[in-house]
Amino acid sequence: MTNCKHCQTSFEIRPEDLAFYDEMSPVFGGKKFAIPAPTLCPDCRWQRRMSFRNERTLYLRKCDLTGKSMVSMHPAGTPFPVYSITEWLSDKWEPLDFGRDFDFNRPFFDQFKEMCEQIPHFSLFVDPHLDINSDYTNCSNSAKNCYLISQAEVNEDCYYSRGINRSKDCGDCLRIHQCELCYECTSMMGCYHCLYSQECETSSDCYFSSDLKSCQNCFGSHDLIQKQYYWFNQPLGKEAWEKRMKEFVWSRENIEWAKQESEKLKLSLPRRAVHTTQCENSSGDHIMQCKNSHLVFDSLYLEDSAYCYEVFNGAKKAYDYSMWGVNAEFIYECNGCGFNVNNLLFSNHCWQNVSNLIYCESSFPSVKDCFGCFGLKRKQYCILNKQYSKEEYEALVPRIIEHMQKTGEWGEFFPASISPYGYNESLAASFFPLSKEEVLKRGWNWYEKEEAIDQYIGPNVKIPNSIQEVDDAICSQILKCEKTGKLYKIIPQELKLYRTLGVPLPTLCPEERHQARMTARNPRHLWERTCQNCQKGVQSSYSPERPEKVFCEECYLKTVY
Repeated sequence: MTNCKHCQTSFEIRPEDLAFYDEMSPVFGGKKFAIPAPTLCPDCRWQRRMSFRNERTLYLRKCDLTGKSMVSMHPAGTPFPVYSITEWLSDKWEPLDFGRDFDFNRPFFDQFKEMCEQIPHFSLFVDPHLDINSDYTNCSNSAKNCYLISQAEVNEDCYYSRGINRSKDCGDCLRIHQCELCYECTSMMGCYHCLYSQECETSSDCYFSSDLKSCQNCFGSHDLIQKQYYWFNQPLGKEAWEKRMKEFVWSRENIEWAKQESEKLKLSLPRRAVHTTQCENSSGDHIMQCKNSHLVFDSLYLEDSAYCYEVFNGAKKAYDYSMWGVNAEFIYECNGCGFNVNNLLFSNHCWQNVSNLIYCESSFPSVKDCFGCFGLKRKQYCILNKQYSKEEYEALVPRIIEHMQKTGEWGEFFPASISPYGYNESLAASFFPLSKEEVLKRGWNWYEKEEAIDQYIGPNVKIPNSIQEVDDAICSQILKCEKTGKLYKIIPQELKLYRTLGVPLPTLCPEERHQARMTARNPRHLWERTCQNCQKGVQSSYSPERPEKVFCEECYLKTVY
């Protein structure tokens, strides 16, 4: 066991971890350039990577190449130029024009940051050729009529959601797949017309419910399989259930009452220690078909991996890897790298047929054998964006690694202090909220947003209690978040969804609603617990001080079948 140098938490470095680091060490010089054991715990390593990813904080600004207005994850006034993703991908500029010699009198990270502050950055993580009427999306592809969704793939008419795939007519959701007409739902798969629910699969017309499988017409119910017409876990029958639903008025007060009553019932029922499906010799939560993998979360089809988060398309031999996947192998301390990638070390947002990259950023496609580069396309044997021959590259890289060993930089991901985003703009703030004072104390960046709260002198809009009281004029008015005072608007297509579902308008701004969903989910962390039924030791994402009754998988299944 060792202590994290940031949070001082004790964490384990397993023999399997050391073997992997040894296997991933660069071939130059054999053991001389071995990857050292990490100095941060898994959570702090993940937090550091997430500080380099901005999914949800978007701005209107001008493209520095064309002067045209665009939506961007970088605000105006950045030290580096920002191009629209279309222009950035074009041949109108050459990344090698920003190349430089390596200076052995200076730390690598200082040189890398200095270079990055001169190179154009792209506006959004999207493929503009695959999106339709979805300008305000990021980290998304194949979106149609979508607004403020992220980490999303193939969606239509979806709004204010993260981690959604192949879904339609959904709003304010987190981690849903193949769903339709869902609202304020989390961790759902194959569901239709479900509201204010979590952890449900192939269910329809369910409200204020959780852990349902193949259920229909359930209200305030939990831990049911193939049930229909249940009201707070009690069977009613079709006529009685429909009568109660007809009597239930979807006002803000009634919704809050239903949430509270549902939560009371949920606390009285056993909880699954973790959500795992068809996994072999693996630990984590919300994982499916993983094999020989350790402490992995929200991931599918991993093999021989550890400390991975949100890798949905499979990977092999991947440690400290966040986002993506798809034929990814031999990955260490990387974020947002995927689709035919292998042998990547300490790299960020490099994808599509890339290999043998070390400390590279935003380099794609078909880039290989590069060190400390940014924005390359179809290049090989480059260092700090300067072209070398194969022989020159293989001679210089070992010298740079040796230099980084002396400066204490070698062997871990980029420090959060050189992220191009303010911590409060990054995804790290969603998973690890920190105050401005805490961020600055750590030497990280904070972006001072220009808030319009004090400048706005328009009327305060009273938000109606039910959707039936709302008219179209609401879309031309400015609303104020009842928690933070931040301003927000209702867009016409969003209003149409609320009317279809019959739910009242939200009184919180989109960011507060997102953070509430993030906070309501269990942490991506495991604690040692005891099954409260059979007393067997289990690992669980419920911490020991929480009030839920935690059951091992075997005991939990006995209660629901």
